[in-house]
Amino acid sequence: MPERRLLRKLWTAALADFLPLMIMLSLLDAWDDGLSWSAVAHVTLQPAIWAFVCFLFALYVCGALRRRARGTGIPVTVGALDPTQEYDFCAEQAARLRPGLSASERAWDVLSGEELHFRWRPFRGRRSVTGTVTFDDSSGEARLRLHADDSLMTGPGLRRASAFVALCQIVRLVSR
Repeated sequence: MPERRLLRKLWTAALADFLPLMIMLSLLDAWDDGLSWSAVAHVTLQPAIWAFVCFLFALYVCGALRRRARGTGIPVTVGALDPTQEYDFCAEQAARLRPGLSASERAWDVLSGEELHFRWRPFRGRRSVTGTVTFDDSSGEARLRLHADDSLMTGPGLRRASAFVALCQIVRLVSR
């Protein structure tokens, strides 16, 4: 069962995304049918149907986030929708982080130095999240910070959790 706060946030976001479509279809139905009792009943029933469809869509997105986080040890909470994600790597994983990011096809614009700056494509499109890795030389650990642009945070579905999806992909890349 998905976390309730995450499901509620995804559900309200889906309702907001589909609201213009719902209003347009309701008005078109009312226009086509004219003013009658059946048209009024149909128009009043449509929001409940759309709410149910949006709930199913939110369940799908929760399941997709769970599937992406499976095996990484990252909990899927309402924080998965935050535009900024942070994660600490142990010394073994931190040693594989720099070569893993350099060799990955999803990473580009990799700038190495004391801090590692890069762009990561969580999906197949051109849009990417910005990543920074800071290394602690004394302990050998690394801290990853990912930030999603506003253009990724406005879309429906998994795009709202693009930084979380990228985090899961990078953790899976390093854990191999």
